[in-house]
Amino acid sequence: MSNNLIALQNKFLGHGTTAYDLLSRMFADQGHISDADIDRVAREHNLPPAHLRATAKFYEQLSHTAPAARVLRVCNGEACRAAGCDRVLGEFVDALGVAAGSTSEAGVRVEHVTCVGYCGKGPNVMVDGRPLSLAKPGAVATVLADLAGGPPHALAEPSNALYPPRNDHQPCVIMRRFGQGAASLAKARELGAYLALEKAVRTMNPTEVLAEVEKSKLRGRGGAGFPAAIKWKTVAANEAADGSGRKFVVVNFDEGDAGSYIDKEIVEQDPHGQLEGVLLAAYACGAHEAIIYARFEYPRARAVLDQAIAEATAAGLIGKPLFDSAFRCDVRVVPGQGAYICGEETSLLRSIEGLPALVSIRPPFPAESGLWGCPTAVNNVETLQAIPWIVSHGGHAYAAYGHEDSRGTKAVSLNHRVRRPGMYEVEFGITLREIIFELAGGMAQGQVFKGVQVGGPLGGILPERLLDTPLEFEAMAKAGGIVGHAGMVVYSQEDDLMVVGRGLMHFCAIESCGKCFPCRIGAVRGTELMDQMMREGATQARITLLQDLCETMKFGSLCAMGSMTPLPIESILEHFPEDLAGYPKP
Repeated sequence: MSNNLIALQNKFLGHGTTAYDLLSRMFADQGHISDADIDRVAREHNLPPAHLRATAKFYEQLSHTAPAARVLRVCNGEACRAAGCDRVLGEFVDALGVAAGSTSEAGVRVEHVTCVGYCGKGPNVMVDGRPLSLAKPGAVATVLADLAGGPPHALAEPSNALYPPRNDHQPCVIMRRFGQGAASLAKARELGAYLALEKAVRTMNPTEVLAEVEKSKLRGRGGAGFPAAIKWKTVAANEAADGSGRKFVVVNFDEGDAGSYIDKEIVEQDPHGQLEGVLLAAYACGAHEAIIYARFEYPRARAVLDQAIAEATAAGLIGKPLFDSAFRCDVRVVPGQGAYICGEETSLLRSIEGLPALVSIRPPFPAESGLWGCPTAVNNVETLQAIPWIVSHGGHAYAAYGHEDSRGTKAVSLNHRVRRPGMYEVEFGITLREIIFELAGGMAQGQVFKGVQVGGPLGGILPERLLDTPLEFEAMAKAGGIVGHAGMVVYSQEDDLMVVGRGLMHFCAIESCGKCFPCRIGAVRGTELMDQMMREGATQARITLLQDLCETMKFGSLCAMGSMTPLPIESILEHFPEDLAGYPKP
């Protein structure tokens, strides 16, 4: 069925243009998509109304059928939950007289969002698409005055603190141009951008570039930790089933893990470093088309990225033969529309193809048959950011850093529960304790450490006794956690992890693509069971039932969304039984 819908889109819209593209442009123009809009577009383009409707309803942003004069989105990610997002939402709901998910009589629609990428500044909101921090006293009142028709609020868009390595003994790869004005092409080139690309195209063949990436032992930084060289070699060795010769590099910039803002900062601080990594990947894989799937909730990053692509295109770095060679690569951005599941690579590809982003069964893997049936390398932003450094310095130089089978460096981000929240670059092998209590200065004033969740909503929550675990793929897995994006949400004695766990299970229930029933049904039943435990108590029978449900989700789900949602729940059951014992509340 998917292939038939893609064929219809190609026939009536032109090859590469999709129903998702039409709907995204419509939403950008008018802020909603009505049922009448869907019927009209279907008639105009000879597309099945059911296809357009299913696509629109799948994505959070495209699903709105009625206009709203103003839109207020309250972040409910783990970091903002720890910062008091439920209290903030209650204040807005009471003042506006409208429930979350509805529109007030004054035309203000109140929604949830996860996450806006300022996890050290929470609680956060988006007002008409603009992220704002409500950490300072009086911020809620300022936003309410604006929504009531008063003067535009004076709150500035927040910024994250950035801490690149500062001495010669600490490698600086990812953050090498941070804080130096590298968003402009002229400054980026002054700082060395595109020199690695020129070196590769002029003096190395694609096989030699692949060899350096293999020597580096670089593993994907998006969560799975799969070796980048193996993925790229697979793309290089395969051909499109239709004989077109097309291959793709797709950048997963849909950083949906609450507590992580690493990719956001990379794109904002060094967009040309990112584009150089994309072009190097395309050269190594034999691809001539690259697509960056960019998160909707990062408006500043998307604007910076668009400007960088425009500058690079004007300079002949994109879309034209490079450095007296035949190699050229086109780069374009596809905006995400609010679906966490698009962080999973097959769902992301279905979205670009214009379909509801349902998970695809593997094999075949995207590197063999991905976007439109063509070999496709899907990598996240941080993975590609390391490639120019590897080409410039050599794969062995990169592999000299790190620990065990986790080589090189990793960016980490921390929330407001520590003294110095922000983004850091560390060498693999550093312990969680060193990150939290040395780099980040320990707990914020008045806070006592309780647990830390690494890697987003699918990561385990580790107690104090496991803080000496090294940050590396295998050690974290052995401890019951993950590296993932390495966004770190630190919890204190003020945080009720039963509430956190219930929120994580509910998040899965909302964001599941719905293709497999262990995830689709399991997350709903898990939320209901945890609600019952909070109302009536966590009896042993209910705990056993929750453990059985988690086991079913872990081993029966198609992708990590369902199979890893149980990880933090199991962590709470094992390490924080006192939080369960506190229910029902007196």
